[in-house]
Amino acid sequence: MQFETFAPLRQLPFITHAFTLRTTEDTKADDFEGRALAALGFSPTRFASAEQTHGNGVAVIRETTGERVPLVDALVTSTRNLPLVIRCADCAAVFLVDRRTPAIALVHSGKKGTLADIVGSTVATMQQRFGTNPADCTAFISPSIGPCHYEMDIWSDLERQLLQAGVSDVHNPRVCTACHLDRYFSYRAEKGQTGRMFAVLSLTPP
Repeated sequence: MQFETFAPLRQLPFITHAFTLRTTEDTKADDFEGRALAALGFSPTRFASAEQTHGNGVAVIRETTGERVPLVDALVTSTRNLPLVIRCADCAAVFLVDRRTPAIALVHSGKKGTLADIVGSTVATMQQRFGTNPADCTAFISPSIGPCHYEMDIWSDLERQLLQAGVSDVHNPRVCTACHLDRYFSYRAEKGQTGRMFAVLSLTPP
């Protein structure tokens, strides 16, 4: 199992993050998330993932049993060593890190979630629950489908929404999943017959 990490997030020493790459393994298997987490040094049963209904629901996670949180596409926490997990295969995984509190969020944002401004809802939740100042946040937009292969420019919309929410430290490499099928899965380019990438984000133990 192979992972990639991203330079702007590697500069934050109090988090662990990863993004799985294309694999011949069955990424839809029930135990894939746990095996990916174990490969990163986490417990295979203690993590939070979302049902991902393509809405703008946000869940605050304090503790978890590894079951998917229903009716949400974004997860936020200030609990240490509790990884958040999002699945995607063209939709963007948006990593959000409040560097001061600290607190983190992981957001699944496709067409519907982006139109519903799920990143704005996530930042607002972090403000309400953790006292997050958006100016203290770093955001990173994962590899996802680009306007070269999709009718909507999700990247530009996410950048705009994050800026409107007060997050100015926004990083977007603009890497298109459909352009790089050697490295990523793409639901659109592969007509739905494809696997999933998994984004992982956790605060490190104190």
